Amino acid sequence: MKKMSLSLLVAGAVFLSSNGLSAHAEGTGDNPIFTKDIKTPSQIVAEKEKEKALKEWKEKTKKEKGVDAGNYVIPGGTYRALSVPSFEQETSYWCGPATTKQVLHYLNGSSSSQSTIASGLGTTTDGTDFSRIDDYLNTKQSKNNYLYSSGNTYDGWSTKTDYGLAHGYPVLLDLEIYPSYMPKYTTHIAGHILNVSGEDSRFSPVQMRLTDPYDQGNRGVTLGNVWHPHKGVYDANMDHFRQAILW
Repeated sequence: MKKMSLSLLVAGAVFLSSNGLSAHAEGTGDNPIFTKDIKTPSQIVAEKEKEKALKEWKEKTKKEKGVDAGNYVIPGGTYRALSVPSFEQETSYWCGPATTKQVLHYLNGSSSSQSTIASGLGTTTDGTDFSRIDDYLNTKQSKNNYLYSSGNTYDGWSTKTDYGLAHGYPVLLDLEIYPSYMPKYTTHIAGHILNVSGEDSRFSPVQMRLTDPYDQGNRGVTLGNVWHPHKGVYDANMDHFRQAILW
């Protein structure tokens, strides 16, 4: 009886491992402990400047595209794509370091190893605290002063992701994924960190491209620059307990 119990435990661990998950968490490296984001003095100044620029950008885009002010998502017929490189996460709990590497490599043309970045982010086997990534990014590049933003409406979220793409920097997301929102995933993922690299509103439904460091089930379906339903990605962001983005 003891042998059978041990065998079942081992089998369970092997199953989790084969699906890219560790036995300690139902996720790919997003730390489930909530930490409040505290903005630095420079981020407080940048937030006012970026919010003003964002408002002007939104009004300008609506006017150019003739989109009704109350129904803005992203300009109809828009296609944007950033050539963000893909780096598969080297452990089951390094989606944060891998995504951070992707963003830095795109912005700087080079990046440190995932292990170096993991150390800088304070990543543990429980994953990475998403609220620490913006500060780390801001010490390693000067193209964008990243800000933590939570609880965005679909309109506000869409404007921030569209603005980032149009101005040449990837927005980072913290998602809780269900296959009903993002069908390329076959099982629920409690927490996952990745970045936006494109959007396409030329056809319906609108699509969003994510640079994903995670190959779920070793199928080659979720890894890399992959298109997903735009609204589905937003729903996944809102399902996560942080509801946060870095923009």
